Amino acid sequence: MPLHSTEAIVIGGHDLAEADRIVVFYAKTAGKVRAVAAGARRIRTRFGGSLQLFTQGHLVYFERPNKTLHKVNEFAVIRSHHVLREDLDRMVMGSTAVEAVTLGVEEEEASPEIFRLLAEGLDLLEESPRPGLAMQGFLLHLLRLLGYLPELSACVSCRTGVSSRDDAYLSPSQGGLLCPGCQPGAVDAIPTSSAALGFLRGASGSTLRVIDRVSILPQVLQEVSSTLQAFLRHILGRSLRSADFLARL
Repeated sequence: MPLHSTEAIVIGGHDLAEADRIVVFYAKTAGKVRAVAAGARRIRTRFGGSLQLFTQGHLVYFERPNKTLHKVNEFAVIRSHHVLREDLDRMVMGSTAVEAVTLGVEEEEASPEIFRLLAEGLDLLEESPRPGLAMQGFLLHLLRLLGYLPELSACVSCRTGVSSRDDAYLSPSQGGLLCPGCQPGAVDAIPTSSAALGFLRGASGSTLRVIDRVSILPQVLQEVSSTLQAFLRHILGRSLRSADFLARL
């Protein structure tokens, strides 16, 4: 069996048999990887607590050719993100981030850009005094890397420019901005305030750490969140369970 070594983040997993665990990683050079960690649930295990959700580390695994389930050899922790798991709000946001990546990427399709985005996003969700802002920046940039960044500069139907001073509409099915004249043709058009549109335009071209310093009213942040969730729901074909739970908190 070929041996692979790569940086990776734990994005999911479930128990297997009496002592093993199937772990889902998002790996920098291999994409989404599913692998069995033999004996991971024993009291004395060489993995310790390293295979917990959000943990970033150095993964060594044996590839099983023509199989979708490989074998973990070693996982050395780089960032444990234990603070992220100990705060309910931050934990749910982190779960939303890894769930969006899990659903949005194909098996073993590498994207170093998505890996870097996820790593930075989890760092900010753990450290930022305003994790909700970092969450929206992460989701917007994930849409971009998946190839579904909403068109935000002009109406997708008539190509008329829309000023950031004007209220407009965003349609997931149409792929972005609609002017008031074209809005009646889209049943899923979402009314979008000038403040929310301005934030989305600025954030789409900014880094996560720049976005994290932006000043934004709570109601505008909630509007942005609802809009991005609608786009993800359209693209992924289902709602993010973690995001639905966060909305109820």
